[in-house]
Amino acid sequence: MACFRVDQIATLYDPRFIQLYQQGEPYGVGNEEPLFEVCAVLNCWNYVGRRSKAHLHLELADTSASLVCKWWFHGLENPEETLIIGGQICVVGTYDYVDRELKCLGIKEI
Repeated sequence: MACFRVDQIATLYDPRFIQLYQQGEPYGVGNEEPLFEVCAVLNCWNYVGRRSKAHLHLELADTSASLVCKWWFHGLENPEETLIIGGQICVVGTYDYVDRELKCLGIKEI
């Protein structure tokens, strides 16, 4: 599966990008949804839900824009040690242009 590196978060919000992304639809069997790698500063993060620590809400930013990343069933052993506010982070996932967020599938080493 191809993974495309996003140089600036604002690219994901550009109407031309969204139009190209839509031209590849419908995604599914035989036409996998593309993956995107976004490297930016981690502004904040928290757990999604009151009882469970299984899901994360991340907010990344660069000089062009900010991006929400949702990570369901993250599997990190110690998010408090791994996710450093103000530090660089590279996330990989699928993009939801309607909700304008990345569905995170993992973190890449920098």
